[in-house]
Amino acid sequence: MNTIAETLKHASATLRANDIANDVLDAQTLLAHALDVDRTHLIVNYRQPLTDEQQTNYQSLIARRAAGEPLQYIVGQQEFFGLPFRVTPAVLIPRPETELLVEETIRLAQTLNHAPIIVDVGTGSGCIAISLARELEDAQLYATDISADALAVARQNAATNGVAERIQFIQCDLLAGLPDELQADFIVSNPPYIAAYELAGLQREVREWEPHSALTDNADGLSFYRRLLVETPQHLKAEGYLLCELGYQQAEAVIVMVKEGWLNSYLLNDLQGIPRTLVAQKHLGIRL
Repeated sequence: MNTIAETLKHASATLRANDIANDVLDAQTLLAHALDVDRTHLIVNYRQPLTDEQQTNYQSLIARRAAGEPLQYIVGQQEFFGLPFRVTPAVLIPRPETELLVEETIRLAQTLNHAPIIVDVGTGSGCIAISLARELEDAQLYATDISADALAVARQNAATNGVAERIQFIQCDLLAGLPDELQADFIVSNPPYIAAYELAGLQREVREWEPHSALTDNADGLSFYRRLLVETPQHLKAEGYLLCELGYQQAEAVIVMVKEGWLNSYLLNDLQGIPRTLVAQKHLGIRL
């Protein structure tokens, strides 16, 4: 029987041969997952032999990763804003740059003298809405998604993170399912913003495994921004905010769209200096 150290060595080589960048870390993460231990256990017990059943189970995980399946889908979890989120191929894998949108929403919400109402459009795993619910304990939240499978994942994540009673999940296209009378302080969204021509250049893990409907509008990547800028004002309070994540090199095109009818619009850069989040405040006299 092979030891933990020997098993990891062979697994890392397999991943490396299949162009998996973080071969050592991924091999360790998957073995820790297979054995239901942490990575420290692997280091301390590197001479421990594995049973045939453990080897078989582990090799099946390595085969999935070697084929390009994202690590997060295999282990079924990704951390976001310090919280655990279940992820499946029905939802995008939460990414660190989206935390910028959450942070700015929290900052703005804390300037209000009342409990904020927040709508998360295209919630996916629920990472944005759930993180906001955890940080803003008096906030009222709505989360929409067109995918029933995505909403099932989001509801489970809300329960796991103790905020299931504070978020109303609605299956609809953008804002179509919201109550007509709903007026929010914030409407936030990480919409599908990959242009159709960019899909072929995406990493294999993204292109072949993450849901295309959450990645792209099958057009120029700007369709959802156009829609959100037209459809959100009717559900925003006077001087309410729309916050959207942006794709790489989209800032210039999107900021042009918000010059009409919005005030105090600005962009926030991510840690790489890329404009990643649009913040636009509703003008008091905006036309609906």
